[in-house]
Amino acid sequence: MKKKLVVIPALLVAIGGGALLAQSDYFEAASVNPKVTAGEAKKIALKEFKGDIINFDFDYDDGQPHYEIDIVKDSEKAELEVDAMSGAVRITEREAISQSTKQKTSSITPKTTNTVTISEQQAQEIALAQANGTITEIELDDDDDHGFVYEIEIRNGKMEYDFKIDATTGAIVEYKEDLED
Repeated sequence: MKKKLVVIPALLVAIGGGALLAQSDYFEAASVNPKVTAGEAKKIALKEFKGDIINFDFDYDDGQPHYEIDIVKDSEKAELEVDAMSGAVRITEREAISQSTKQKTSSITPKTTNTVTISEQQAQEIALAQANGTITEIELDDDDDHGFVYEIEIRNGKMEYDFKIDATTGAIVEYKEDLED
């Protein structure tokens, strides 16, 4: 019985310490004052790879503050990193995006083309019209079933709403809501 009493506090200390270490990046990132603003980072990235920005994040991996930016142009997608301190830019990944016609197997709305015509802002407005809260994630994705879709996550308290919005028609092709514990 005494072994259990010793193991449980030790386990709790280990779990708590791990959680604190995992959060340390967030605390450090909050104290960083980038020399390159988000707007400047977008301009730098678009000089390197012209197109439309579909995803933009500030990250602090391994103590190096940088912006991660995804850009699409025609049939290509590029992922770029812009150093938040120096403005140095590098393309970390380039990939071809399918422009072929895709048909959906679901009964929601048939997909007839794979061209992005709905802006990120329009997709946000569509999702927010269905679920109140704060958008915590948005990404343009080439989905196997639906073609180009905006994947949007909205949080409101303990509720999480996940949407896939057709980037051509603006139709909600997938919707889930979950109550977080």
